[in-house]
Amino acid sequence: MASTDADTPPLFFTKVLGSLRPANPAAHDALKAITGTVKVKITKATANQRRRGMYWLTLAVAAEVLADKTGDPWDAELLHKELKIVLKLGETFTTPSGREVFKPASTADAKMSEPERARWTDRTMAVLSTWCGVPVADLLTEARVRDAQ
Repeated sequence: MASTDADTPPLFFTKVLGSLRPANPAAHDALKAITGTVKVKITKATANQRRRGMYWLTLAVAAEVLADKTGDPWDAELLHKELKIVLKLGETFTTPSGREVFKPASTADAKMSEPERARWTDRTMAVLSTWCGVPVADLLTEARVRDAQ
């Protein structure tokens, strides 16, 4: 499953008995979608990528909490886009008629250093906690439980 969108969850796999096994929910989902042969690029996971993976897991947890509380179909991608808007990660342009258009910035590893990602993650966790009415620690604990599965 190839993706050119840098703002998607990273796919983590672990070597087990000479084979690659999905190591996070995004990798499990990607594996289910594969038909035929795929091209894989192997890179070592950095701390920045691991933080990015935990971010996406926490978004998925928060989306479930919000869906349960509101009855609306929240998902991680929608929360990611909305967090960029709310936390102003990007630029706003104004058309001659006065309409504002938001151009979000990328959160890809190449665009965000590790300290920047740490700050971004801290800011997003605070917002998600407020929106969900759940302490940040609880969101992160549930994400860690899912990461271990």
